[in-house]
Amino acid sequence: MISRQPSLRVAILRNYDTPAQWGKEMIESWKTSIHAIRPDSEIEVFHPITDGVFPNPEDFDLIILTGGVFDLTLPDFDPWVENTLEYVRNTAKLESGPKLAGICWGHQVICWAMGGKIGWNRQGDVVGVQEFRCTEAGVKFFGLDKGGAKSGNLALHKFHKRSIATPPPSFTALAEDHEVLLSSDNKMITFQGHPEMTNFVAKGILDADDGAYTGSATEAQVKEMYARFELPHDGVPVPHRLIKWLDEQMLQDRM
Repeated sequence: MISRQPSLRVAILRNYDTPAQWGKEMIESWKTSIHAIRPDSEIEVFHPITDGVFPNPEDFDLIILTGGVFDLTLPDFDPWVENTLEYVRNTAKLESGPKLAGICWGHQVICWAMGGKIGWNRQGDVVGVQEFRCTEAGVKFFGLDKGGAKSGNLALHKFHKRSIATPPPSFTALAEDHEVLLSSDNKMITFQGHPEMTNFVAKGILDADDGAYTGSATEAQVKEMYARFELPHDGVPVPHRLIKWLDEQMLQDRM
């Protein structure tokens, strides 16, 4: 008898507001990635930044917090940001609640909610595919194998000005510089990079830039940003590992 994997219930919290096509494509990229791994997955998108509605944690196996632009180093937060932080804290307390995956801004907001600190990038703005090194725990978690040999590196699209200055006390670094973090209870994982980002989405964001990233950049630096969108990255294996991580917990919960 063939064992059938259970369907997944996934909620995506879209933490940005734009009518641009790239905004829709980023969500569609998540859907495409998840359905390629688990075709019968049920995926629902929420937009708390505009309507204040959050998913009922009991209805989902995984909640993904997308990227966003709100500055978490400010002394005061917009109400929807405060509500998002509270939602993360409350969901994290649930014994049988869903897993949380934070991406870029979602990575930062989960860390802030759980006791970490956010700061400005020491190296300045980061745009395009960037490679980073996994910790020993990260190599074990991802089981990286490139060219038949273990590799401690991952590469993902990035688009951020801020990063984790101090991780939450209950999180383990799976990559250097707090690029990937895993909670001690194995219920939350966060990525500073974007596993879901495509070249189309990255170009769309930079094409629409109002000077936030290109305002002080030279023509050569802007060309380099666009060139970095074309570099190879691990946007396919990382979502596969994300779903496997979810399956591992679901199996454990049933035992």
